[in-house]
Amino acid sequence: MLGLGLICLSVIFYLIHYLIFRDPHHIFIYLLGGIAFVFVQVLLVTLVLERFLYLREKQSLLKKLNMVIGPFFSELGYELLKMYNQYDNNSEEIIKFISLDEQWDKKRLNNFRNTILSHKFLIDSKKIDLVNLKNFLKSKREFLLRLLENPNILEHETFTNLL
Repeated sequence: MLGLGLICLSVIFYLIHYLIFRDPHHIFIYLLGGIAFVFVQVLLVTLVLERFLYLREKQSLLKKLNMVIGPFFSELGYELLKMYNQYDNNSEEIIKFISLDEQWDKKRLNNFRNTILSHKFLIDSKKIDLVNLKNFLKSKREFLLRLLENPNILEHETFTNLL
Protein backbone atom coordinates (compact mmCIF):
# COMPACT_ATOMS: atom_id res chain seq x y z
CA MET A 1 0.00 0.00 0.00
CA LEU A 2 2.85 2.38 0.80
CA GLY A 3 4.51 1.74 -2.57
CA LEU A 4 1.23 2.25 -4.43
CA GLY A 5 0.61 5.47 -2.52
CA LEU A 6 4.08 6.80 -3.35
CA ILE A 7 3.62 5.98 -7.05
CA CYS A 8 0.25 7.76 -7.05
CA LEU A 9 1.83 10.84 -5.41
CA SER A 10 4.57 10.79 -8.02
CA VAL A 11 2.03 10.64 -10.86
CA ILE A 12 0.07 13.51 -9.31
CA PHE A 13 3.18 15.69 -9.10
CA TYR A 14 4.16 14.85 -12.68
CA LEU A 15 0.62 15.84 -13.78
CA ILE A 16 0.90 19.12 -11.87
CA HIS A 17 4.27 19.72 -13.52
CA TYR A 18 2.74 19.02 -16.96
CA LEU A 19 -0.26 21.29 -16.31
CA ILE A 20 2.02 24.16 -15.30
CA PHE A 21 4.79 23.88 -17.93
CA ARG A 22 3.21 21.81 -20.74
CA ASP A 23 6.55 20.16 -21.50
CA PRO A 24 6.31 16.30 -21.61
CA HIS A 25 9.80 16.06 -23.13
CA HIS A 26 11.34 17.66 -20.03
CA ILE A 27 9.29 15.42 -17.72
CA PHE A 28 10.39 12.23 -19.50
CA ILE A 29 14.08 13.24 -19.50
CA TYR A 30 14.08 13.72 -15.73
CA LEU A 31 11.86 10.67 -15.20
CA LEU A 32 14.35 8.48 -17.08
CA GLY A 33 17.28 10.05 -15.21
CA GLY A 34 15.48 9.47 -11.91
CA ILE A 35 14.78 5.83 -12.77
CA ALA A 36 18.42 5.33 -13.79
CA PHE A 37 19.61 6.76 -10.48
CA VAL A 38 17.23 4.56 -8.44
CA PHE A 39 19.66 1.64 -8.66
CA VAL A 40 22.49 3.73 -7.25
CA GLN A 41 20.20 4.98 -4.49
CA VAL A 42 19.17 1.44 -3.62
CA LEU A 43 22.81 0.39 -3.48
CA LEU A 44 23.76 3.30 -1.23
CA VAL A 45 20.77 2.90 1.07
CA THR A 46 21.35 -0.86 1.29
CA LEU A 47 25.01 -0.40 2.21
CA VAL A 48 24.25 2.28 4.78
CA LEU A 49 21.35 0.38 6.32
CA GLU A 50 23.30 -2.86 6.37
CA ARG A 51 26.20 -1.17 8.14
CA PHE A 52 23.85 0.53 10.59
CA LEU A 53 22.06 -2.74 11.38
CA TYR A 54 25.38 -4.55 11.74
CA LEU A 55 26.64 -1.95 14.23
CA ARG A 56 23.40 -2.12 16.16
CA GLU A 57 23.51 -5.90 16.29
CA LYS A 58 27.15 -5.80 17.41
CA GLN A 59 26.28 -3.30 20.15
CA SER A 60 23.42 -5.51 21.32
CA LEU A 61 25.71 -8.55 21.30
CA LEU A 62 28.34 -6.71 23.36
CA LYS A 63 25.66 -5.72 25.86
CA LYS A 64 24.62 -9.37 26.17
CA LEU A 65 28.26 -10.38 26.45
CA ASN A 66 28.80 -7.93 29.30
CA MET A 67 25.85 -9.59 31.02
CA VAL A 68 27.81 -12.85 30.77
CA ILE A 69 31.21 -11.44 31.74
CA GLY A 70 29.84 -9.70 34.85
CA PRO A 71 28.68 -12.92 36.55
CA PHE A 72 31.99 -14.58 35.63
CA PHE A 73 33.94 -12.02 37.62
CA SER A 74 31.50 -11.94 40.52
CA GLU A 75 31.35 -15.76 40.68
CA LEU A 76 35.04 -16.63 40.28
CA GLY A 77 37.05 -14.04 38.34
CA TYR A 78 37.88 -11.73 41.23
CA GLU A 79 38.83 -14.69 43.41
CA LEU A 80 41.15 -15.99 40.69
CA LEU A 81 42.73 -12.56 40.31
CA LYS A 82 43.37 -12.41 44.05
CA MET A 83 44.93 -15.88 43.95
CA TYR A 84 47.19 -15.06 41.01
CA ASN A 85 48.14 -11.77 42.61
CA GLN A 86 49.62 -13.74 45.52
CA TYR A 87 51.83 -15.64 43.08
CA ASP A 88 53.05 -12.55 41.20
CA ASN A 89 56.43 -11.35 42.46
CA ASN A 90 55.85 -8.00 40.75
CA SER A 91 52.35 -7.22 42.07
CA GLU A 92 53.01 -4.07 44.13
CA GLU A 93 52.22 -1.87 41.15
CA ILE A 94 48.78 -3.41 40.71
CA ILE A 95 47.91 -3.63 44.41
CA LYS A 96 47.95 0.18 44.76
CA PHE A 97 45.04 0.39 42.28
CA ILE A 98 42.84 -2.21 43.89
CA SER A 99 40.71 -0.61 46.55
CA LEU A 100 36.99 -1.01 46.95
CA ASP A 101 36.44 2.23 48.87
CA GLU A 102 37.63 4.60 46.12
CA GLN A 103 35.53 5.84 43.22
CA TRP A 104 36.51 4.52 39.80
CA ASP A 105 36.26 7.39 37.36
CA LYS A 106 37.35 7.22 33.73
CA LYS A 107 40.81 8.58 34.44
CA ARG A 108 41.50 6.01 37.15
CA LEU A 109 40.14 3.21 34.98
CA ASN A 110 42.39 4.26 32.07
CA ASN A 111 45.41 4.45 34.39
CA PHE A 112 44.63 0.97 35.68
CA ARG A 113 44.19 -0.38 32.14
CA ASN A 114 47.53 1.09 31.08
CA THR A 115 49.20 -0.31 34.17
CA ILE A 116 47.83 -3.79 33.50
CA LEU A 117 48.81 -3.67 29.84
CA SER A 118 52.37 -2.63 30.64
CA HIS A 119 52.71 -4.86 33.72
CA LYS A 120 55.36 -7.57 33.61
CA PHE A 121 53.79 -10.56 35.31
CA LEU A 122 56.36 -12.59 37.24
CA ILE A 123 54.34 -15.60 38.35
CA ASP A 124 56.30 -17.91 40.63
CA SER A 125 54.93 -21.35 39.83
CA LYS A 126 56.45 -22.79 43.00
CA LYS A 127 54.19 -20.58 45.12
CA ILE A 128 50.98 -21.79 43.44
CA ASP A 129 48.86 -24.06 45.59
CA LEU A 130 47.68 -26.32 42.76
CA VAL A 131 45.41 -28.41 44.98
CA ASN A 132 43.59 -25.31 46.22
CA LEU A 133 43.35 -23.93 42.66
CA LYS A 134 42.07 -27.26 41.34
CA ASN A 135 39.44 -27.51 44.09
CA PHE A 136 38.31 -23.94 43.50
CA LEU A 137 37.96 -24.46 39.75
CA LYS A 138 36.28 -27.82 40.28
CA SER A 139 33.70 -26.18 42.54
CA LYS A 140 32.91 -23.74 39.70
CA ARG A 141 32.84 -26.38 36.92
CA GLU A 142 29.07 -26.22 36.31
CA PHE A 143 29.13 -22.44 36.12
CA LEU A 144 32.05 -22.47 33.66
CA LEU A 145 30.36 -25.07 31.47
CA ARG A 146 27.19 -22.98 31.36
CA LEU A 147 29.25 -19.97 30.29
CA LEU A 148 30.93 -22.00 27.54
CA GLU A 149 27.50 -23.08 26.26
CA ASN A 150 26.52 -19.45 25.69
CA PRO A 151 26.90 -18.66 21.95
CA ASN A 152 27.45 -14.96 22.64
CA ILE A 153 30.91 -15.51 24.11
CA LEU A 154 32.24 -16.77 20.79
CA GLU A 155 32.16 -13.14 19.62
CA HIS A 156 34.68 -12.17 22.30
CA GLU A 157 37.80 -14.18 21.51
CA THR A 158 39.81 -13.03 24.52
CA PHE A 159 37.10 -14.02 26.99
CA THR A 160 36.55 -17.34 25.22
CA ASN A 161 40.27 -18.11 25.47
CA LEU A 162 40.18 -17.13 29.14
CA LEU A 163 37.43 -19.67 29.80
